[in-house]
Amino acid sequence: MRSSRRLMAGLLVLASTQAGAQELDWLAGHWCGASGKTFSEETWMAPRGGLLVGMHRDTRDGKAIGFEFMRIAQRDGRWVFLAQPEGSTITAFPAERVEADRVVFANPAHDFPKRVIYSRADADTLHARVDDGRDDGKAMEWTWRRDCVAPPSS
Repeated sequence: MRSSRRLMAGLLVLASTQAGAQELDWLAGHWCGASGKTFSEETWMAPRGGLLVGMHRDTRDGKAIGFEFMRIAQRDGRWVFLAQPEGSTITAFPAERVEADRVVFANPAHDFPKRVIYSRADADTLHARVDDGRDDGKAMEWTWRRDCVAPPSS
């Protein structure tokens, strides 16, 4: 009985990481917001052909201070987040869990971050978190609104 419960739990986790055609549609859009003097924006194209393409940009005082190219691709029937901060080497984070409004990608071998988490609070609010693999550990977090207004450029 115990082994069948463990097997069922394992199958549920496996099923939650398998890539479905429309399960990440909610991530698509232009998301942005300010934290202090930093304005952050992230744009994701809708999934098509097993691929979402994204980009992130941070600006402060009218100057770009950071960017990242990103993809979420289906590989072997599973979603994988591919991060390329500042155009550097690509790091892969396979999906650990995919839920209706939340996805967790993890790469325990990476220095930081070890996890990338996106969750949607409602249709117009997206939360992103990168962390050291622990809920109570080192983390960076963003909360964005859909299609917000960017500050004027200097």
